[in-house]
Amino acid sequence: MAKLDNSKSKLPPYVSAKIHPSNDPETDHNSYTLEKFRLYETRQRFYLVGSDRNKQLFRVLKIDRSEPSDLNISEDPVVYSPQEIKNLLQRIAEGNRATGGLNFVVKAYGIAGCIKFLESYYLILVTKRRQIGFICGHAIYGIDESQLITIPHVTVQTDVAHSKAELRYKKLLSSVDLTKDFFFSYTYPIMQSLQKNVTSMGEDGMPYDNIFVWNAYLTRAVRSRCGNTIWTIALVHGNFKQIRLSIFGRDFGVSLVSRRSRHFAGTRYLKRGVNDMGRVANDVETEQIVLDEDAGSCKGKMSSVVQMRGSIPLFWSQEASRFSPKPDIILQRYDPTYQATKLHFEDLVKRYGSPIIVLNLIKTVEKRPREMMLRREFTNAVVYLNTIFPEEKQLQFIHWDYHKFAKSKSANVLAVLGAVASQALDLTGFYYSGKPSIVKRRANQLSRTSTGRDASLRDLRVNSGDLARIGSNNENLNSLINWDRESDSSQLKKQDTVGADGPRFQGGVLRTNCIDCLDRTNVAQYAYGLAALGRQLLAMGLTDMPKVDPDSSIAAALMDMYQSMGDALAQQYGGSAAHNTVFLERQGKWKATTQSREFIKSIKRYYSNAYTDGEKQDAINLFLGYFQPQEGKSPLWELDSDYYLHVYGNAIEEEDPCPDECNLETNAKPVRVGIPLAPIPACREDFSRMKLTSFDKLIDRTCSTVKNVRLYSEPDHRPGGSAGNSVKYSSKAQIGFLARKSMKRVAMPPRLLKVKLKMEHLRKRFMLMVTQN
Repeated sequence: MAKLDNSKSKLPPYVSAKIHPSNDPETDHNSYTLEKFRLYETRQRFYLVGSDRNKQLFRVLKIDRSEPSDLNISEDPVVYSPQEIKNLLQRIAEGNRATGGLNFVVKAYGIAGCIKFLESYYLILVTKRRQIGFICGHAIYGIDESQLITIPHVTVQTDVAHSKAELRYKKLLSSVDLTKDFFFSYTYPIMQSLQKNVTSMGEDGMPYDNIFVWNAYLTRAVRSRCGNTIWTIALVHGNFKQIRLSIFGRDFGVSLVSRRSRHFAGTRYLKRGVNDMGRVANDVETEQIVLDEDAGSCKGKMSSVVQMRGSIPLFWSQEASRFSPKPDIILQRYDPTYQATKLHFEDLVKRYGSPIIVLNLIKTVEKRPREMMLRREFTNAVVYLNTIFPEEKQLQFIHWDYHKFAKSKSANVLAVLGAVASQALDLTGFYYSGKPSIVKRRANQLSRTSTGRDASLRDLRVNSGDLARIGSNNENLNSLINWDRESDSSQLKKQDTVGADGPRFQGGVLRTNCIDCLDRTNVAQYAYGLAALGRQLLAMGLTDMPKVDPDSSIAAALMDMYQSMGDALAQQYGGSAAHNTVFLERQGKWKATTQSREFIKSIKRYYSNAYTDGEKQDAINLFLGYFQPQEGKSPLWELDSDYYLHVYGNAIEEEDPCPDECNLETNAKPVRVGIPLAPIPACREDFSRMKLTSFDKLIDRTCSTVKNVRLYSEPDHRPGGSAGNSVKYSSKAQIGFLARKSMKRVAMPPRLLKVKLKMEHLRKRFMLMVTQN
């Protein structure tokens, strides 16, 4: 039925579309993007000469080198032809003959940033790139080599520029390897989803204030002085994979794009839970894009679906230890109103719409309570928040003990997760461009500080079915999503027929987490991606079935992509590749070999967490601008904690929140609730070995009064319900939607009530002591 073509020498079939439709100087001399650069130097200045892809249009950026600690940049407003730029460089060389002339320094492909430590400014240039894929004809690049160039001339530098602290900061910044898992595009906003790019009719240019642009701080100095973004590239950190597939001779491409948030970013044990601004650790958005062979042209179809992962949004941590590979989990702060958790989910609603579906995969029962404490507290948080959230924004909460179910020999983990994915897709939907229509492109005159990115994005939007008539109004988009959800089941079946004409939109997102949001989470995300792929192929008319056979070559290719993505994300956050026992067993790998590989991964992760994560965290804080060195200020490596850097010391908060609703509201303030507490002891209930084999017991254990919900493993006993409609598995799946319309305020269990009263008593005594002193 299907064949796989993953040859490195063959690019996806839609590359034949114009890569840069607006970058043709013969069509529009005012529409261009700079992609190739050459850096020249004199004693007084650097000259960065940028050209378009075809080397027909040239611009010049002048950087002064006479000041030891100031950055003076000026942009020449003239657009030069090839002969004119040659004559200009000759005149500059003649004018500086007495001081050494004009010398070529390096060939580059964009400015990744500009940074100052204690004295000198440094220019970060991408000197080698590689093409890693296309999206609708727009080239996506990875980085093969970068270079850090000192701007001031050596004759004007002081001793500070050569001090040990300055050299250590340079070494620390260089440890952020731009050649691993960073990618960019000149013409396509890769930091945004396909649906966002298509519907953002009124927003042009690269959105550097997006939460997934990692060099927003590094490029700010250049962007602010030039007033444009043609000299810089927006780097996204995460993972990008693309393959070419075929069904009955019809080619299509599948792209997997993972974007890591720059907020509260860091390593495994040093960044856990949520901060006061509602931002969580290991926040990664994953987009699965399907493009047919004509995508990017007036005949093409395209589809995408977005899911995300993130740490459990509570105040919790784990202290890295050289003696314990599994440190105790500490609930750091008592937050009775869950304000930071509330901020986090409100942010998700702004980014993705509603509903927000939370899939929690942590353990329910343990001999020594660790994960189960977070499970209980997370459930209480969701139940409480649903009493104050409006009905349309209430959270859909699913808890499933992944480890407990996976222990059974007859367990089919992917089948259970596939059922969850199917229900989630029913609620959120996915983006589909609809039947293409040719829309006449209107002429667009851009200013000389604009780029061809704007026009090429307009081409993408024009080629997206009826989206040109919808516009960028969020109310229109929300009304379409709501209209789609109000359709009855028969109408939904009609929409799923082959070659459906109308566009569809995703509203809401599936948020998956375990403890690290790495291993279990990655399996769940693959199950969701496989379920979504079937619906995407059906909508695009490539298949006549809404499901992909899990044993097919297409499913195997998708599994390889998610496995590769999971390894990359785990390496970034945890220090080793992901534990993929489910994938390896599915691929028929020998169990003994699998166990030895998993053991080696555990050793690598332990070593990284215990010995190298501290320096890695310092490098991330420096790169993202959370810490800015100054003379007389304690150096970064001497700080006891960096927590408040990520709340109050963030240099890039000046641009946040971004106008495209990627972040929190402008007036959002850090919420500091409660007081720091010692680890909360486990309740006696946590030691109970009672199995949760019915939903009533699950409700009792989570102290909830939620109604009209049931486990997937139980038949529907409601009037008119049919037991045949339920999903059954080899063992009871502890899954339930815990946020429905009939939600009532939760009664606090007696033991937790005693803890709360005791904490309130201690707080009053503490305040009294402060007042008396």
